[in-house]
Amino acid sequence: MPPPARATIEDFRDEDDPYAPYRPGQSSRRSRSASSQSNNSSDLSSSSTASSNSTGCTSHTSTSPNQHQRSELYDNPSSSASSSRPQAPPAEEEPLFGGTPFRDAHDPSSSTSATAPSSPDKEHLYTILNIPSDASTDAIKEAYRSLAVVLHPDKHSDPSRKSAAESRFREVQRAYEILSDPEKRTIYDYFGEEGLESTWSVAVRGRSREEMAAEFERERRRKQAADAEGLVKSKGDFTAHIDASSLFAHPSRIPRRPPARGLGGKEVVAPAPQAGLVAGFPRTVTLAERVNRVGCTQLVGKHGFETQVTNTTSATFSGQMVSRNGLGSGNLVGTLKTHWSPRLFTDITLAFLRPQIVTTKGQYTVDANSFFSWQGTLQTLMLPPTLNLTYAQRLSAKSTLTGFTSVRSGTYALGPWGGKVLDGSAGVMVRREPAAVSVGLTKQEGDEKGWTSQLSISPVDQNISVDYGMKVLGGVKLRTGLNIGTGSGISAFTNAERRLTENVRLSLGLNCALPVGGVSLRVKVNRLGQKILVPITLSPEFRSDLVVLGSVVPAAAYTALHYGYLEPRKQRRLQNRLGELRAQNQELILERRQAALEALAVLRDQAVKKATLELRKSGLVIVEAWYGRKEAFPSPRFSPTTFSLDDAEHLWEQEKMNPTQPAAEGVDLEKETSWDVRVPLQALVNKGQLIIPGGRSKANLLGFHDPVMGEKKWLSVTYAFRGQLHQTVVEDWGEIACPMRIHQLT
Repeated sequence: MPPPARATIEDFRDEDDPYAPYRPGQSSRRSRSASSQSNNSSDLSSSSTASSNSTGCTSHTSTSPNQHQRSELYDNPSSSASSSRPQAPPAEEEPLFGGTPFRDAHDPSSSTSATAPSSPDKEHLYTILNIPSDASTDAIKEAYRSLAVVLHPDKHSDPSRKSAAESRFREVQRAYEILSDPEKRTIYDYFGEEGLESTWSVAVRGRSREEMAAEFERERRRKQAADAEGLVKSKGDFTAHIDASSLFAHPSRIPRRPPARGLGGKEVVAPAPQAGLVAGFPRTVTLAERVNRVGCTQLVGKHGFETQVTNTTSATFSGQMVSRNGLGSGNLVGTLKTHWSPRLFTDITLAFLRPQIVTTKGQYTVDANSFFSWQGTLQTLMLPPTLNLTYAQRLSAKSTLTGFTSVRSGTYALGPWGGKVLDGSAGVMVRREPAAVSVGLTKQEGDEKGWTSQLSISPVDQNISVDYGMKVLGGVKLRTGLNIGTGSGISAFTNAERRLTENVRLSLGLNCALPVGGVSLRVKVNRLGQKILVPITLSPEFRSDLVVLGSVVPAAAYTALHYGYLEPRKQRRLQNRLGELRAQNQELILERRQAALEALAVLRDQAVKKATLELRKSGLVIVEAWYGRKEAFPSPRFSPTTFSLDDAEHLWEQEKMNPTQPAAEGVDLEKETSWDVRVPLQALVNKGQLIIPGGRSKANLLGFHDPVMGEKKWLSVTYAFRGQLHQTVVEDWGEIACPMRIHQLT
């Protein structure tokens, strides 16, 4: 169980849950904006994508004596050059009302920031050459030469094919000219095609690529800072604790009002407040009386802003106020955050008014699989600071399973230092915390689901807590947890969060505990850094009827609303928007489709030649490949039990003698939802391997085109290797590396 909240509120951390589950590296992720080079514990989850696929190869493939070719990629998938390529940016759920009705949920490329290096406009030229965005100069030159051999107009005698090859060759040549020039490549990496059309005073001869990159990075940061300042100038947090227990309490539990003053100032004496009966009849309480007793027991307000001091240092200032039962106080808090290196960050927080509490914390990333964090709080110079040390280690190479250990010193004394404070003779009030040791496991699977289990031991309580989170009903983030302790009893919570509009999120949660804690409802609204939280006490004691009323009833109501109204409306809006999008871009779709047809005609001879060479050595031969809507892919042509290399040889013989070519005119774009990419993929096979970097759409590859603009796309590849049939299906933005044993069909 994590340590309780400190006496003052130093930052804008969201601690809505009664026992928020441990999140490794959470602090560093919040501070990542101070340094784009920062490496933190979130790498534990992102780095497992490739390794989870590369370590699960346990099957064996029999090979015949004449199959002399061996592929390092096939036997050791982790050696793939694309295993470390970035994945598609996480697609956020669709807003419930307005906002982006289909963009984020169906086209990840459009949800990417315009300034992000992974923007589609900044990957187009790399996609044409089929190279990663960090490719070396030699790799760029090699990719250009391999394509130039196929696409050079002098290699084609047919006039129509020569014209198509000339068009594609100019495109490849332009990509090579830009990416082989360090200055142009730097401009393209940061500003895309638009940057190449601008005049840059900084782009002068004599400057190194690193110097230009630093200048462009400063310009990008200034633009981002200006955009953020115009969007959100400050952060605010307002919390109102409401006591609504009178609405659900038994009449006998509701105390009477104090004696009122009658006419002439005479006191009107009311019956005894503890009496549950009045004149022999059960006491009745009107709804107005119940509502009048609903009130606010505590108000907490925070408001602050953050300013960037240097590229690695930022300062945050906030004002805070607390009002409880008519008594209030406030404070002014400042925080200085510093990223000393990509591995180390620290921050120090100081309350300028009483109580002048000083808090320092930091995190050091040991390697890609472990990190160490610490936090120290000094309440007064008369007492030693409390310390909280945490070490986390990734336990599995196949997943993000992480183990962590946390040690909390609690409030203590070192000889005479702190002794008088703890025994009360110093007359200083401090918040006392028990020492504790916690161990646990956590696993996060992207943004979809995750779980945490934790065991804590302290002198006053021994408890175990478990929580689980997942996405349901088209974007509702649901979290639920349970805590059992010897001193704290049993408590549970459930929380659901939904994006209402593009900038507004609503969260509803229910907490219950026994024997102490009761039932409370939590409502939270977030908008552009401003948060309003309203915890509502429904009952000071545990009541099962209120738990059902606050959890089951809202869940059932929203489920009915989702399937009865929201989902049908979403599908209608999506179809309308997609129809408008394709109608507006019909000429562009036809133009790109025609370019793909021309590329197919040019690449066909090279693809047939490579397929023939691969067949001779039982290498990588593409037998079927489709790109587009996953549900529209045709049924597999071959079965793994009956497939043989003769089938693949016959397939490519037919391609050579009677090429398959989609119709160039008169095609119904609404019905064409998939595109045959067998020929262009075979042409991309190099040295017995097919490698396509991830992190960008495949629609810009030669011979490809987007048949379902605006929708989520997939790539299905069925290939033969060593006489066995293999298949893999990846998302549009995912990397692909063939051959791999895990692709083998059985």
